[in-house]
Amino acid sequence: MSRIIISGASGDLGRRVTGLLLAADPHRELILTTRTPEKLAGLASDTVQIRHSDYQHPASVQEAYVGGDTLFLISGLNLGRRISEHRGAIEAAQKAGVGHIVYTSVGGVQPGNPALSAIDHHQTELDLRASGLKYTILRNALYAEIVSNILVAPAVPSGILAQATGDGLLAPVAKGDVARSAAACLMDPARHVGAVYEITGPELLDFHQIAALGAQIHSTPIEYQPITERDRLAFFDSIGIPRTYDPNMPPSPDGHLWASDELVSAEVAVAQGYQALLSHHVKQITGRAPEPLRSVMERVREVRYDKIDAAIS
Repeated sequence: MSRIIISGASGDLGRRVTGLLLAADPHRELILTTRTPEKLAGLASDTVQIRHSDYQHPASVQEAYVGGDTLFLISGLNLGRRISEHRGAIEAAQKAGVGHIVYTSVGGVQPGNPALSAIDHHQTELDLRASGLKYTILRNALYAEIVSNILVAPAVPSGILAQATGDGLLAPVAKGDVARSAAACLMDPARHVGAVYEITGPELLDFHQIAALGAQIHSTPIEYQPITERDRLAFFDSIGIPRTYDPNMPPSPDGHLWASDELVSAEVAVAQGYQALLSHHVKQITGRAPEPLRSVMERVREVRYDKIDAAIS
């Protein structure tokens, strides 16, 4: 049995995947790496090691990866440093003797995609292919929980959902389905060597349809209004969302740590059709159909986004 490394294991996705791996085999050998080991102290055991790892200190990353066979590389949040951080993690994996990387990318990765996150992920995918390591790429669609609680729920008081997404389509995917897909790839990495999966929900929707669904869930009228990129940035400015990501910035009232330049570029990518992707990969990987957006919205409608965790998925 291979020893699995989970990078950023103290984050939401890392915790979900760790829980799934241990539920499948309580004696599975894991290396959980994080900048905050104290957050994972309760998981330490004879087979689960907690190790400090910080991208700003490359030596710590390589040391943390030593002894691992398969690395779950959860993408970083820091726009501007994401490419160099991922590149450092890949190099650390090479030096530590890791043989396979399962990487969380984003849907719609291709040259020309205007989303700042997609530009970063495209480069990391190129770096992975050039590394000589075995790899599996999970291109995750927009989380359904984000659509539900960050996009739709705040529109309830005004009844207006205004975004720069035009008439673009997307297939939001539940966090639980992302985690299950990742765990399945990690438990049988040989089966997924070289695979590039589009991890999507079960249906393509535009925001007119999403607004209508939100109106049903919240029992109140919600209308979708497409707006310009400039107007969307101005809105984020008006509510104090910074233009550029800073890891030290305070969370928004919704409990997230995003910046408007990345958010709006992602909306423009939807408008231009880069997220109009629908696959059956979740079911092919896990044997279970992905959860529809309606089900996710019903399940998390009363929960703050930053409080949605594996306990309710």
